[in-house]
Amino acid sequence: MSSRPRKRATLPVAVVGLVSLVGFIFSRYLLINTKDSVVDQTEFLGSHTNPPEIYGHPSTGLLYSPLNVHLAPMDRLILVDFADDPDYSSIELQVFDDARGRGARVLLYHKVGPADYYYTSRVFADVGEPDAASVIPEMEYRFDVTASGLNAELKMKDHEGKSVEFQVNEAPHKKDSKGFLAPVGGSNAVTFDYFPFFHMKGMAFVRRSDSEVAIKIGGQNRTPSQIPIPVNWKLVYLSRYTTAPILGQWNKAHNDQLPAMRPGLSQAYQDGETCYELVNNAGHYEIHKMIGFNDKDNVSFEFSPAIPDLPGLKEGIELSGRFSAGANEVLGIVAGEYHIKRHGATINMEILPLDGYQPNPGTLWVKTWTWKSAMTVAVDGTVSMKSEWTRNG
Repeated sequence: MSSRPRKRATLPVAVVGLVSLVGFIFSRYLLINTKDSVVDQTEFLGSHTNPPEIYGHPSTGLLYSPLNVHLAPMDRLILVDFADDPDYSSIELQVFDDARGRGARVLLYHKVGPADYYYTSRVFADVGEPDAASVIPEMEYRFDVTASGLNAELKMKDHEGKSVEFQVNEAPHKKDSKGFLAPVGGSNAVTFDYFPFFHMKGMAFVRRSDSEVAIKIGGQNRTPSQIPIPVNWKLVYLSRYTTAPILGQWNKAHNDQLPAMRPGLSQAYQDGETCYELVNNAGHYEIHKMIGFNDKDNVSFEFSPAIPDLPGLKEGIELSGRFSAGANEVLGIVAGEYHIKRHGATINMEILPLDGYQPNPGTLWVKTWTWKSAMTVAVDGTVSMKSEWTRNG
């Protein structure tokens, strides 16, 4: 009699195990769940500190930051992907409403090669963008997200005079959007001399149900691309938008003297739109956190242990640590390591992003980026640095 209960008991366990396995396979391979962050920042960083013994030179009371960050303004953004066009694969409409005025920038992505840039006015171009970009004052666009849903459209002509149009209308529904790191640094369609820490806050994909997506290139209808598996449990087009993009430009390439900052007795120092949270280690100022901000948003980079007073380091010293980056209230969006080594008057440093969310499979794009710098301390005490990001993918 004792054997029968055991048989009945094992059946539910087997069923539960099978259901769990099916659920894992579905969620892992047949469903895309976007992620705000990829690490628990507190757990990932820990609470490491630098011992005073890493220093071989007395403190000058000055702070030289090898880091920089800038927040580029943008009001709204939508990308629309489509099939069956021989040249183009995607249209990106960016809308601005800031101190520069109101306007738009459009990126037309080719199936092969770099994207083309178009503006309503050159004032909306970032420094370093292609000089060949076209200014089209007569560009027509609309980008409204209200209680009645999304209404976005674009009408323009490319540099060959070919018409480019799209219209997206999405019926009102409960928004379940999540932010995630834009995977723009994973291709060569757009190039950067900084790390594109672009957090697409509240980005939503256009649902296939109760939505209309129409695209015309050269007067010919094009088919809006679809994602074949659910995104956040919804069937959607490969059309996505956000009304709150946060565009952090981290560690723009540098080849010049570094400014000397004087924190005084403060544990925080502000330089323009960048704020440093500091650690005083036996008189040496170390960078625990760097925050870039504008009137709406901020991006932050926290280090454990803190980035040391690099000019004061002992000869031959080698140090390593971790970093984690966040945007506004979301932490742990990108995480990785840093490494430092001093040899004579030169201090070499590199930053390796190792973890970050991307919706598509394949090599994680953030891991293909490496920041390398060489800081040199001159005889007169001035400090200069040459730095840049390199990619191996």
